[in-house]
Amino acid sequence: MATPPKLPEILVIGGTGAQGKPVVEALANSGRYAVRLLTRNPQSGRAQELSALPNVTLQQGSVTSQEALHAAFRGVYGAWVNIDGFTLGEKNELFYAMRAYEIAISEGVTHYVWANIDYALRKAGWDEKYHYGHGDAKGRVGDFILAQGQNRIKSTLFTTGPYMEMLFDGMFVPQERSDGTIVWANPASNGKIPLISLLDVGEYVLWIFDNIKRSAGMDLEVATDQVSFKDIAEIFTKVTGKPAIHVPLPIDEYMAKAEPYPNAPVNYLGGKNKIDDESNMTWRENFTAWWRYWSEGIAATRDFELLTEIFPGRIKSLEEWMYKVNYQGRPKPVLKNLEDLRSEQSGAEHPSHGH
Repeated sequence: MATPPKLPEILVIGGTGAQGKPVVEALANSGRYAVRLLTRNPQSGRAQELSALPNVTLQQGSVTSQEALHAAFRGVYGAWVNIDGFTLGEKNELFYAMRAYEIAISEGVTHYVWANIDYALRKAGWDEKYHYGHGDAKGRVGDFILAQGQNRIKSTLFTTGPYMEMLFDGMFVPQERSDGTIVWANPASNGKIPLISLLDVGEYVLWIFDNIKRSAGMDLEVATDQVSFKDIAEIFTKVTGKPAIHVPLPIDEYMAKAEPYPNAPVNYLGGKNKIDDESNMTWRENFTAWWRYWSEGIAATRDFELLTEIFPGRIKSLEEWMYKVNYQGRPKPVLKNLEDLRSEQSGAEHPSHGH
C-alpha cells in the first residue's frame, strides 16, 4: 500500500491566541497542510483543543528562546508568526520578532507570513502623537521583512486592525443603561475604523499559503468593514431594534475609568520579560495614541475589491457580522491575554500567553 504524500508543514507561533486559533483551524481542516503549533503550555485548554484537529502537532517552546525557535522552524515549509507584543513590550518584541525571521531563513523556511499591524507612526506621517508600542513594533518588523526582498525566502505581511469581536471583549464592549439603551462611551473620533472579524482570518491566511506566487512580497491589509462608532450604534439598532448611542468622552475622563491602575505599564500582563525602562509606554500613553490612530480614519485604507476577490465568501459588513453572531451588546470572552488575566485573578494556574 502506497504511503500517502507528506503534507507541507506550517509552523504557527501564537496559535492559541484569538487570531491564531482560526488560522490553525483553517490550515488543519483544509487537508493541504500539517500544522506545528509552538506553545509554552501544551496542556492548556486551547492547545489541547487545537491538537485534536487533523494534522496538528504541539511543540513546547517559547518565542523568547532562540534555541526553541531554531527547533520550531527546523524542517517546516512555511510559518505564520504572531508575537504577543502586549506581554513582551515594544523593545523585546522587536528583538524576538527579528530573530524569528532570521532564524527561519537559517533553517530553510520557504514562506514566512508575519502577522502584522498597521505601522501607525509611519502611516500618520511620523507624527509622534500616533505612536503606540504594540502596533509600531509589528509595523517596523513588517517593513524590515519586506525590505529583505523575496530571493532567499518568500514573505507576506498579514495586516489586521482591531477585531470585530472586540465588541464582545476588550476595548469595544458597550454598557447598557437602565432604560435599555446600549452605550459606547469612549474617546473615538468620527473616522472609519477597519474592523476584521476573526471568523474570516483563517481563510485569508490559507489563501496566502495556497498562492505563494501572488502573495510573496504582499502586505495584505484585511478588514471586514470600515465603520465609525456612530455607524456601529446605528447598525446595532438596525439589527436588534434596541436603542444605541456613541458618547464621545474626553480622553482623560475615559482613561480614569479604563486604566488598569495608575501608571500601569502597557504590558502589565507581562511576566519575566517585562521591561520597566523608558522604552515601555504606560497603558495610558499607549491607548491614547491607539484610540487616536484607529478612530481618526488614518487606517481606513483596505481594498475591499481585492479582499472579495481573494475570499468571495467573506463577511462583507458589520451588519452581516452582527446577524451571523447574534450580537446583542453583551460581553463574552474572546481575547486570550484577558482570559489569562481572568484565570490568574481567579487563582487558576496561569496558561501560556497568546495574542
